[in-house]
Amino acid sequence: MDDATFLKALEKGTYPRDEMDHRAHLRLALLCRGDPQRARDLLVTYITKIGGLVRYNETLTQVWLRLVAAHRETTVDALMRTPLGDATLPFRHYSAERLWSDEARAKFIEPDLRPLP
Repeated sequence: MDDATFLKALEKGTYPRDEMDHRAHLRLALLCRGDPQRARDLLVTYITKIGGLVRYNETLTQVWLRLVAAHRETTVDALMRTPLGDATLPFRHYSAERLWSDEARAKFIEPDLRPLP
C-alpha cells in the first residue's frame, strides 16, 4: 500500500486493525514528521472509528512522534533497524505505572526514569 493510500485508510478507519502494529505507527510518525499534530489527529480518528479510543495513550503517542522526529532515517525499514524498532523503548524512560496511568493516557507527561532525547 502506498503512503497516500495508507494515510487515507487511517482517516477512513479502513486500515486493517490487525496490521496497525508498531511498524505502522512508526510509518505514520515518519510520514507526518513535519506535522506531528496531523499524525496525532489521524491516529485518534482511526482508533475512534475502529472503537479503540479507550486504549489511546497521549503520552505514548507524543513519545513516538518525538523519537521519530529526532532520527534522520527516511524510511520505515531504516527506522526499524534503530532502537526505535523496539516497541518497548518508552519503558527505558517511563515506569509502567507512570506510562499506563490515567494522566498519561489523557495528556503528555514527562518521563520518570530518564529524559527523552
